[in-house]
Amino acid sequence: MSEPVIDVAAEMRDAPLSGFHIRFAVLIGAILFLDGYDLFNAAYVAPYVRQEWGLRAPQIGMMLSIGLVGLATGALLQGPLADRFGRRAITLGAVWLLGLASLALAIFAHSFEVFCAIRLALGVALGMLSPLAFVYINEWAPSRCANRFATLAFVLPFSLGGIAAGLAGLLIAPEWGWRALYLIGGLGLPVAFLAHAMLPESVRFLASRERWSKVAQILSRARPDRAAAYVGAAFQSGETSSGKGAFASLLAPRYLRTTVSIWVAGALSLLCIHGLTGWLPSIVLAEGAGVRTAFGYGSLLMTMQIFGGLAGGWLADRFERVPVICWGFVGGALSLISLAATLNTPFAMIAVAATGFFIFGAQAVMNNHIAMSYETGLRSTAVGVAVAVNRIGGVAGPMLIGFTQGLPAALWATLGMLAVAQLLAALTLGARRPSPPSLRPATEPSVV
Repeated sequence: MSEPVIDVAAEMRDAPLSGFHIRFAVLIGAILFLDGYDLFNAAYVAPYVRQEWGLRAPQIGMMLSIGLVGLATGALLQGPLADRFGRRAITLGAVWLLGLASLALAIFAHSFEVFCAIRLALGVALGMLSPLAFVYINEWAPSRCANRFATLAFVLPFSLGGIAAGLAGLLIAPEWGWRALYLIGGLGLPVAFLAHAMLPESVRFLASRERWSKVAQILSRARPDRAAAYVGAAFQSGETSSGKGAFASLLAPRYLRTTVSIWVAGALSLLCIHGLTGWLPSIVLAEGAGVRTAFGYGSLLMTMQIFGGLAGGWLADRFERVPVICWGFVGGALSLISLAATLNTPFAMIAVAATGFFIFGAQAVMNNHIAMSYETGLRSTAVGVAVAVNRIGGVAGPMLIGFTQGLPAALWATLGMLAVAQLLAALTLGARRPSPPSLRPATEPSVV
């Protein structure tokens, strides 16, 4: 009698949460902490370089957006590169680039043009890391707690990085200057050394190359209770191959509505998120508040990302993801209008907290929605392309605010524009008709 064939994808999906998952999440979390720190610290650098180099508001918008252009470029590059060289190699390369670019900004960025050039390279690293880390995390997320595990492993460290950027801007930049913020980003280099020692290759990549002995080795670490079953076992990947038409498959009838809704709603969401996180301290300063208040609001916004993400993941594991996302977008729009009305009052802190809770909570579940809306063989391409397309909105947000800041009633023009983006995102995603049951991805996690 022949040996039973072990389905690799099912083994990963059905694995109980273990020490392997926790150690893996901590390592990826360290990378995402730096990712969040380097992505959001530009908001706290902007007021300093604006004064030092005499920059105008549109130039600040370009400075913030150029990093997001790098993000979009990195997101597009990571898929083909990871498919060819493996996710581990590309992740390690991106972490090295992250650390080196941060040090270069601290040492060599003595003009607006040089700053933008190095920030572009930093953005490429950041753009590679986010989709790679998220696909990595979803690959190992146990189906019983998929949304919670993915949200906690991704959102918590990423948010803590953003909070650390705000605290560094508040406590370190006034004493040591803005370049000290990028010296902290140089911690990417020791993290890269740690990742070289600890980061496993993607089991999904190994299975696609039929490197079954390595697959068995990694699965044994993740599921020691099943280690004996993997010795000399026959495996199958459990993947659906999309072949050379992977990108075209995203727009095939099976996925067309899903893909378009994800691209449009995601772009509108990131327009709001990157516009707000990049400009909030400067907006608050322009309204007459002090530096500590402005930077404190930025840190509060990022802190509420944690609570919004955890709440969104918890709700998504119990209800359908799309309604949770849409109501989050609606809450974000209402919070932005409230912030415009209360910015110079004691209620502003509540409005900032609500804004962070809703817009980041919705985006956290949106990330899970992207990864879980496609079959496993198409997921890496789908996530990479969606991240890149969504970054169009992320690039547009800071640049548009750079122009609205020059308008009469700039506060209402800016926050009103972002509120409209949130409402349009809710309408776009909510209007998508669900696929018939026979066309729904087989990898949909169990709801408990």
